[in-house]
Amino acid sequence: MSSKYMLLSEYSGSNKFKNRKAEVLRSFGDHPYYGIRMYIDGESLGIEWYKAHNEMYAENAAENYVSGIKNYERV
Repeated sequence: MSSKYMLLSEYSGSNKFKNRKAEVLRSFGDHPYYGIRMYIDGESLGIEWYKAHNEMYAENAAENYVSGIKNYERV
């Protein structure tokens, strides 16, 4: 996946998940992808790219992650 991307938005968790943060990203190029970088306690866990989805999908994934609905899964 592309190592060049731009930050579109950031989400932060609250209450039980206040240690979580997510950044919504967009890759550069002719066929950009959207994705999210997930954090716990300020440590980056990795980026999850969504090749066949739009920005709204990535925004929803970020919200789900910081709300505890979605968890980071190392592949």
